Amino acid sequence: MVGQCIRDTDHLGRWGGEEFVVLATHSRLEDAAKLAERLREAIEAIDFVDIGRITVSIGVAAWARGDTSSELIDRADRAMYRAKEGGRNRVMLEATDPAF
Repeated sequence: MVGQCIRDTDHLGRWGGEEFVVLATHSRLEDAAKLAERLREAIEAIDFVDIGRITVSIGVAAWARGDTSSELIDRADRAMYRAKEGGRNRVMLEATDPAF
């Protein structure tokens, strides 16, 4: 079900214990945010046999010229933690304020 939300050109992978990453190629931040919301809704709709329904907090970041993969992942990770701190089960975009 979740795999149906991403395009053939996107890549889904496990990043850590309970963390996953989607590389949405050739996407603007706004498009990636829409994809993240579709994923959030699709996951929330799944009724897992042993545990019932789950929710996800998703952070979204866009690659910028000169970024390393670590910098990109770090911004997405910070956005994910803001989503968790903001009440969970939501999508948050990377902060555009350099203070973040």
